Amino acid sequence: MANSLTAASPTYWASKMGRKFYNTVIFRAITSFTEQSLLKGNGLTVDRPYRSNVVAENYSKGTVLEAQSMTATSDTLTMDKFYSLLMFTDKVDRLQTKWDTVRLWSEEAGRRIAVRFDGDVLYEAVNAVSTVDASDLGGTADEGITITASNVADVFAEVNEYLDNLNIPDDERFFAISPMFFSKLWKYLQGKESQLGDRTAENGNVGRYGGMKLYKTTNICSEATWTPADNPTTAATVVMESITFTFVDTIGTTAGNILQTTSLAATIALLVAFINGGGLETATGCTAATTQSLSTANQRTVQNWVAVDNSSLSITVRFKGTLNPVLTSSESADTWDAKWEYQNLLAGRKFAIDAAIQTDPMIDVEMGSTVSAGKHGTNVMPLLVGGVETFNQGLNEIVRVKVRTDS
Repeated sequence: MANSLTAASPTYWASKMGRKFYNTVIFRAITSFTEQSLLKGNGLTVDRPYRSNVVAENYSKGTVLEAQSMTATSDTLTMDKFYSLLMFTDKVDRLQTKWDTVRLWSEEAGRRIAVRFDGDVLYEAVNAVSTVDASDLGGTADEGITITASNVADVFAEVNEYLDNLNIPDDERFFAISPMFFSKLWKYLQGKESQLGDRTAENGNVGRYGGMKLYKTTNICSEATWTPADNPTTAATVVMESITFTFVDTIGTTAGNILQTTSLAATIALLVAFINGGGLETATGCTAATTQSLSTANQRTVQNWVAVDNSSLSITVRFKGTLNPVLTSSESADTWDAKWEYQNLLAGRKFAIDAAIQTDPMIDVEMGSTVSAGKHGTNVMPLLVGGVETFNQGLNEIVRVKVRTDS
């Protein structure tokens, strides 16, 4: 005999939907919004020109000095970040679901957009004048540091030396670090949290060390360099974060196909244009005859990447907000070299990076009826309009720290 009592067993709904965790957003703690008031109501650009240097020199009585040139160079912050997404909720669902789904998903959308903007701020590390890499710890220039509990303190020493030479005030220094870097620091400190001092209420702040306020974030920009031995053969693939790019002699209809051109330089240039164009065949430098658009989901991922053509010999791809990208290549000679796969940590003077936001995606949410389109429901669209710029002086006040992802 087998009992069947499922129909008699009630289902109870929880008081709240399942929780979610998001990347910690730290840009408000480290970024200056000095120029935001000029752009809040309207406007596209703020220009903060920088002056040429003059030099103190010896003067002798009766001797004419040669006049030193004074020049001003335009330096602009432009509101060129536009992030949004579209959600639709049917009126029937709103009547019949237990929770306020519009509010819940609108809140999530605002957080996702803020994370995207945070990645833009932390990406400014790649523009820093000063860089700490393996050469500062006895290795090879331009390679990432293999960070360990034994050398993590040396990184702080090197960063502080750069900042000392730039006359950055001690009490204005910060360091945005990844969980991996923090793990090595924690091991070095042997878990003695007291050595990190008191934390503030700022998002991501985990205390101070080496005279710098520390912010732990998973929104760091990582990068990797792919160096093909020669022009990829037909059907060769390169995979980045589960997105496959396939080199073909006839474009076909498969998403991510890229024409195998007549030279390595031309093929790399096409791949760079395709990535920087968000994976669209209509990207500048791409056509339907040379590329096949990625799926919509993959386009949304690639939009957060930046590709750099390295003199037509290799391609560097930067992944905003991705700490450890998964990368493969079907041809063994076409390598992703681990020494050039690193996280770009950001250190420097707080507020050296400038930003402005004209619309807050947590507040500026447009809602509109879809009745005219023949549906009972509402479209929901949050929007962020903003800009990020490290002005000329600020570029001298931040430091890029390259840490190998395989540390």
